[in-house]
Amino acid sequence: MEGVVFSPYTYRFTMKKSLPLFCSFFLLMGSLPAQSPTQTLRGAVTDADSGAPLPGAYILLFRGDTLQAVADEAGKYSIPSVPVGRYRLQASHLGYETVTIAEVLVEGGKETVQNIQLRERSEALQEVIVKGQANSEADIHPVSVYTITVEEQFRFPATFFDPGRVALSYPGVTGLNDGTNVISVRGNSPAAVKWRLEGVEIVNPNHTANAGTFSDRPTQAGGGVNILSAQLLGTSNFLTGAYPAGYDNALGGILDMRLRRGNDQQHEFTAQVGLIGVDLAAEGPFGAGRREQGGGSREQGGEKMGEKPSYLANYRYSFTGILAALGADFGDDQIAFQDLSVHISLPTAKAGRFSVFGVGGINSTRSYALGDSAQVAEDKQRFDIEFLSKMGAAGITHVLPVGKKSVWRTVGVLSALDHHRTSNPVWMLPGVEGWSEDLFVERKIALSSIFTTKISARNRLRAGIQASREFSDFTSYFTSHSVLYSTTGTVAGWLLQPFVDWHAHLSQKFEISAGFQVSHFTYSPIDIVPEPRLALSFMPDARRRISLSYGLLSQTNIPQLYFSPTPIKEGLGLIKSHHLVAGYRQELAPSLLLNAELYYQHLFNVPVAENPGSTFSVLNLTEAYRLWDYVIQETGTGRNFGLDLSLQKFILDRYYFIAGGSLYRSLYTADDGVERPTRFDGRYLLNLTGGREFSKQKNNKVVVRGVNAHFLWMGGFRTAPIDVAKTISRGYTVYDESDGFPLKQKDYIRLDLRFYQKWNRAGRNTILSIDIQNVLNRKNAGFAYYDFVKDAVVEKRQLGLLPILSWRMEF
Repeated sequence: MEGVVFSPYTYRFTMKKSLPLFCSFFLLMGSLPAQSPTQTLRGAVTDADSGAPLPGAYILLFRGDTLQAVADEAGKYSIPSVPVGRYRLQASHLGYETVTIAEVLVEGGKETVQNIQLRERSEALQEVIVKGQANSEADIHPVSVYTITVEEQFRFPATFFDPGRVALSYPGVTGLNDGTNVISVRGNSPAAVKWRLEGVEIVNPNHTANAGTFSDRPTQAGGGVNILSAQLLGTSNFLTGAYPAGYDNALGGILDMRLRRGNDQQHEFTAQVGLIGVDLAAEGPFGAGRREQGGGSREQGGEKMGEKPSYLANYRYSFTGILAALGADFGDDQIAFQDLSVHISLPTAKAGRFSVFGVGGINSTRSYALGDSAQVAEDKQRFDIEFLSKMGAAGITHVLPVGKKSVWRTVGVLSALDHHRTSNPVWMLPGVEGWSEDLFVERKIALSSIFTTKISARNRLRAGIQASREFSDFTSYFTSHSVLYSTTGTVAGWLLQPFVDWHAHLSQKFEISAGFQVSHFTYSPIDIVPEPRLALSFMPDARRRISLSYGLLSQTNIPQLYFSPTPIKEGLGLIKSHHLVAGYRQELAPSLLLNAELYYQHLFNVPVAENPGSTFSVLNLTEAYRLWDYVIQETGTGRNFGLDLSLQKFILDRYYFIAGGSLYRSLYTADDGVERPTRFDGRYLLNLTGGREFSKQKNNKVVVRGVNAHFLWMGGFRTAPIDVAKTISRGYTVYDESDGFPLKQKDYIRLDLRFYQKWNRAGRNTILSIDIQNVLNRKNAGFAYYDFVKDAVVEKRQLGLLPILSWRMEF
């Protein structure tokens, strides 16, 4: 299966005529003097460790003229009548470090709510420049943490408003397929990446999880597009190694998504139409607000009220699904999906803040055999193939202040998914694999309870436990040479991870974070893993930071692997990894940051096959496919090491860029003791993302035109030759594994563009955009397979040029 999530056929017929006109329209300029529309910018300033409000915090908003505000007794601030545009926001408070948020966007359709967290400092104060705050422990980790904002998802080219695709703009991150958000981080398998929601792990939250895979089976951690719409997301963190205590069960990376709260002061709405889908979102207050303790308040409706309960909801239906329902024929895969997301915030006067949230989505991918066997030109055209999937998550968070220096945060989330794939041959070939069916069910009950206390201005302590009930059930059937083969299994157990973490400012120039965590998966009762974590930072001056971070990490295996034959009586344990990262960060200018990281990762207790002549290792897996063919041992190892460089300019003065590059190796050792390149050993990566905005005032509105580009050049992944004799004998594609992955694919090169125009008016803003993925129309290598109709080895290519038109209004 191609695994194409968004079909190029929708706009192909108009592309040659409309694209030059559309681009020319964006580049034309004109203006008339008029009054600029304005909007309110507001939020709250709190202590980053205890969550306590910081009354008297001083807020400055920079862009030409400086606007200012002072936080009230509840830590709240408000700046009314802010002209729409991009700003730099600075928050300061006596005894706290000054934080500058470099990218703040004010638009006419919605209030801008920017909450700020400050950390207490006893020494001479210094300024911390950030792109955004995700309000998580990773915000202060010195290395291997990237902040992903929602605004970037709408600004960067060809992201499909998906944080997973935004991650491709950072060094060390490579994508596996044009039509998916499946990624490899620093040479690790995509199965080593995990998704979190509100700080706890969830099942794979993506539509069409089978998109782009060789076997058409689902991946563990990716798909066509994120089920959770960007309308619900706040600022998220993307961690790529040597995590602090409290983060684990992922040897490659963690994408920690955070939800934003709905507006608690007024009702706001969003409508969006594009090839991705039709989105409808609403947010606003409901019920009565709570009164502030201690007299702090905001005047609202003649009554002094504090924060009100609020809601935020979004529904999305795929545009291709709508067209298919109307009878449109896309020629290949018929893809449809829909999802619903809800977040309700419930503040209380004395019991803290409660939040209730839920997300659910269903999707389908269908392709059908040709009606005339004489027209069948390739294998896929012989089959009726159907992939059905559904995913859901529901949870609750509770944040409770404990005194003036402590906070207790508890999260509980139930998430689940079901995948069902069938492949029915309409036109049979003798001796070739026929009917197949795969079912996969996964359930997680994830709990997190963390207590944070500020011992002093220099010392902070976190302690807690994360527990996840893991349940997976799978069944696979297929026929070959008229013989039915099947495998089935159920994995159920608790992953328990208590931890403690201490963070301290040893002096004005030295910081330390020291943590300890224990991981234990009850399905493998003998494997209890002690995991020390340590991070050191030295700041020679206010603009430079040198860091060193170490962590022992572990991860459970993919469920299907637990039922492969193995001589290990106790069963498979956890895969483990030593991870060491040295980092250097320098502020070259107020909005220009240089970041360099040198990393080394040693993986051990890696499942490998002891089959004679096999070099199988779990480090090379993308999807679970025919794992029952292997007898598994835990004697494998792996090494990933390299250098990541990035130079980032925040979008100030109307332009921005991220220039990133990586030099790396990814190696593994199988049961034969020979070290070889992994499948993901591309060795080099160059990433360039940037853009420019042009703003003009026209008749009481502000018109903004934007041009953005993303260029990606990475070394080709490794692959293995196909064993034609075994393939013909068994009736399905068999790779020659005797020497690992000796072949290298051609380099991957792709250029994406995004053009948009915004109209900012009082009370609403509208944006019309077009994303052009793969402007060069270079169809990069995908994978090779044996086609029994063509009786030849065929190389499957990825997507060509793909335009995505979108319209969006906020009001």
